[in-house]
Amino acid sequence: QSRDGQRDGNRNFQNRDGQRDGNRTPQSRDGQRDGNRNFQNRDGQRDGNRTPQSRDGQKDGRNFVNNKRKEAPKDDVSSVVAPISEKPKANVKVNKVKFDKKKYEKEKKQKEEEKKLRELRSDFRKDDKKKKNKKKYEKAHKDEIVRLEGETIGMITIGEEIIIKDLAEKLGVNVSDIIKKFFMQGKMLTANAILTFEEAEEIALEHEVIIEREEIVKISYGEKYHLELEDKDQDLITRAPVITIMGHVDHGKTSLLDALRHTNVIEGEAGGITQKIGAYQVNWNGQKITFIDTPGHEAFTEMRARGANITDISILIVAADDGVKPQTVEAISHAKEAGVPIIVAINKIDKPGADPMRVRTELTEYGLMSPDWGGSTEFVEISAKQKINLEELLETILITAELQELKANPKKRPKAVVIESRLDPKMGAVADILIQEGELQIGDIFVAGESHGRVRSMLDDRGNKIEKSTLSQPVEITGFNTVPNAGDVLYGVNNDKQAKKIVEDFLKEKKANEQNKKKHISLESLSQELEDQQLKELKCIIRADSKGSVEALKESLLKLNNEKVMISIIQSSAGAVTEGDVKLAEASNAIIIAFNVRPTTPARNEAEKLGVEIRNYNVIYHVTEEIEKAMTGMLDPEFREVYLGRIEVKQVFKISNVGNIAGSIVVDGKVSRNSKIRVLRDGIITFEGEIETLKRFKDDAKEVVVGQECGIQIKDFNDIKESDIIESYIMEEIPR
Repeated sequence: QSRDGQRDGNRNFQNRDGQRDGNRTPQSRDGQRDGNRNFQNRDGQRDGNRTPQSRDGQKDGRNFVNNKRKEAPKDDVSSVVAPISEKPKANVKVNKVKFDKKKYEKEKKQKEEEKKLRELRSDFRKDDKKKKNKKKYEKAHKDEIVRLEGETIGMITIGEEIIIKDLAEKLGVNVSDIIKKFFMQGKMLTANAILTFEEAEEIALEHEVIIEREEIVKISYGEKYHLELEDKDQDLITRAPVITIMGHVDHGKTSLLDALRHTNVIEGEAGGITQKIGAYQVNWNGQKITFIDTPGHEAFTEMRARGANITDISILIVAADDGVKPQTVEAISHAKEAGVPIIVAINKIDKPGADPMRVRTELTEYGLMSPDWGGSTEFVEISAKQKINLEELLETILITAELQELKANPKKRPKAVVIESRLDPKMGAVADILIQEGELQIGDIFVAGESHGRVRSMLDDRGNKIEKSTLSQPVEITGFNTVPNAGDVLYGVNNDKQAKKIVEDFLKEKKANEQNKKKHISLESLSQELEDQQLKELKCIIRADSKGSVEALKESLLKLNNEKVMISIIQSSAGAVTEGDVKLAEASNAIIIAFNVRPTTPARNEAEKLGVEIRNYNVIYHVTEEIEKAMTGMLDPEFREVYLGRIEVKQVFKISNVGNIAGSIVVDGKVSRNSKIRVLRDGIITFEGEIETLKRFKDDAKEVVVGQECGIQIKDFNDIKESDIIESYIMEEIPR
């Protein structure tokens, strides 16, 4: 090889100037090449069969004739790089070859397909978005895909589990091959053994087959049995909006409904709390509005948990003389989580001390601002008692509903949602329902969850007997074989046989779902769900002993947001954990963080029943540390608090040289000598520690159960007072 890098021989070589010699035929600095293979130079020129191509893109060779340049003699290199201005000789002889267009297009198409597939496979490893495109492409071309290097690629879809012989059939391999594979791993399996998705995926990859999880699409029995048909635009009509009134106790929910429908039900209530769920319709300027009255937030919790969305607009009622209260905040959280527009009704503006401006200011903390303050929430100042501005409220409701374009089809098969149900001694199972589609008539056969039957009687919201119901109308019906659940969807069906068949299938599906029911989110499962990409957002409900603690916790938790998971605070307030918190957590798949506060007994029972996790803390750092560790899969071994009982202090005895003894009665569960305790005063933890002595009368006791009196001395704590609550518990390690 010379100093310039030129090389002669049978192998091609390129020198420093880019020249190359192959079969003793050189290549010029411009990248032109001679030989039997086509080559393209820097200017886009190409040579084929030793016939050059000019800078103008003219081509000679198999299918082209070049009349502008001289034909290059085989051994004359200089003619290959002759100036363009030089005129070619005339009458150049060219060997013409017949051009096979079909073959050319077929080869071109095949190359394009291979190129696309190569790009898709490459991008698939880098980008999830490309993964979807790859699946879509391969699904569309599954019969014609040719893998690189001549290998064919397969794709199968399975569920969470599959039998070995079924997998072998899908893969096109012998059952013995799969069994042998597991035998080598020390597992003795048969052809009917069940494999998990991960085990099946490992086998499939060895056979060059892509395996995908089968998407389980949950459909209602309405869809399954074609009880819901597509709407035709010409059949749709405007329906009445469905309104839920929510707010704090005694802020005037029932008084507002009473004023709107001109009837008096408030005297039949005890303690100002609505005893029976009702739904009522109001006529205003020729248009109907349906109101649902709820003792709490069932319309947003139990019904949402069952998939029933009945509310179109939520009215948040706030007393002008009382302002925002814990239940007000709870109501805001439920409405926002359900995604329905909120209209704020500031009630009791006629009372001394009313301050609507204070209410508006307080609500800005929760993202509710009127349009004149730069927000989008409508505010109406009213007095339900004096009937002030009720017309303005109704008008605001109708305008909001008009913007939503609420429509339904009255010609469809009847469909309704159960609002409330009960067992009447005389009439049997009775349900208040809200018609969503079609018309329900006396004698119609129906199904509703686990119940079915025939409509025997129907009453409207005024107690009048009617023969049929219309869209968005609340009615009370009888004829159920069993009491349905609130939130169950009611469908009209053809006959009793179909109704029984649907209920039978529903019960089978319910049993299967309960066996495979997904656990509620917890810190222990957080890391795995993030890894499986089942969770993108961790929802939290915060309860703390003061507003300052709430704000500090919120600020600390929001700092933990990262690319894998976003922490969302769906509700936060001061006070004990309530039953409403637990129901919201269950409906929203959230965890509850209790900071220096305890859940009420109903809240604890509901949490155990629904599987909602309540995490108790007294140091903010511990909150952020545990959640951060859970997000990275490094959660330390966990101890679970096991509740034992609740003791109420009736009298405090001061004994010299001993200290204060709490004369108490066990009101729930039990208390043992070795249990840990915490002292609660007005729902807030004042002390946590251990029992020094536990006596029953004058004798030491190992355990005192519910209904029995006892004397308790608390170690290192003397500030016990009458009416304090002592909670007893033990710490139990959670097996992982």
